[in-house]
Amino acid sequence: MEKVKKLIKSSIRFESVKMDSVYDILDAISWLDEPGVKDIAQFSGIDPRTAGKAIKNCLQIGIIKEIAKDYYVLTIAYPYKGSKEQKEAVLREAIFKMPLMISLRQFLKLKDSLDVALRKAATVQKIENFDKASLDPLIRWASQLKALSLDLDFEDFVDKGVKDKEIRHVESENKKVVFLSHSSKDKSFVRQLAADLTNQNILVWLDEQQISVGDSINDKVSQGLAESDYFVIAISENSLNSEWVKKELNSALIDEIESKKVKVLPIKLSDIQFPPLMRDKKYADFTKSYKLGFDELIKAIK
Repeated sequence: MEKVKKLIKSSIRFESVKMDSVYDILDAISWLDEPGVKDIAQFSGIDPRTAGKAIKNCLQIGIIKEIAKDYYVLTIAYPYKGSKEQKEAVLREAIFKMPLMISLRQFLKLKDSLDVALRKAATVQKIENFDKASLDPLIRWASQLKALSLDLDFEDFVDKGVKDKEIRHVESENKKVVFLSHSSKDKSFVRQLAADLTNQNILVWLDEQQISVGDSINDKVSQGLAESDYFVIAISENSLNSEWVKKELNSALIDEIESKKVKVLPIKLSDIQFPPLMRDKKYADFTKSYKLGFDELIKAIK
């Protein structure tokens, strides 16, 4: 009977890989255009087997998704050239918001031991054939990142981003952070822009408009957006045809962004008519010349 039980695998299993390999994976996916495992491994300089394990963990955490067999995109905003602390904050927030982690913290608050709380949380989340060993790597990561803290709440990630921004403004008034939102179809242009902004000592958070209708900005991009000075949205034929712009770029969203003291700054990539909400906002025009558009953008930021 014991042998039979061991043959029945848990419906969820986290791989035992170093946390740094996740940042390697996120770096690759944030920069590459819908890469596969081999592309990600080569970009990151890690072996494909390790890349595959890290990708599996990222999928289960929900920070990437597979859009076709062996092709991946980010589901979160990510600071490609950010500090390790900022990248850890992305992973901490994603793990904290996992349904399994939410249930686990609830049972921990009810004074259950970690093992008991994990078994109950797994049951609530419909994880079949519960096996604690299959979840141990996730629990180690969560503990290391303090994502199991019973004192944390969703709003704390926004508050930390705002606080970090206030500290940065005091310590380095000229250091700017840009949250760059764009359609994945404009990725080639945006990666060049991100490289040029980074060369100007501007930290860039990359976001491929993975926000769905009804999602809250607070829930999806909290710390990265709150830490930013500018919400730069690339307006093009591609972005205007995306569900993100058509259904989410509304006054409520703009108010939510600007409430964090983040200035909305559109950039125009093609000769199209701006959405009504954007027409009164100052924008940088890249339609005639990349250099002129970039100069306008830098002037607005600095």
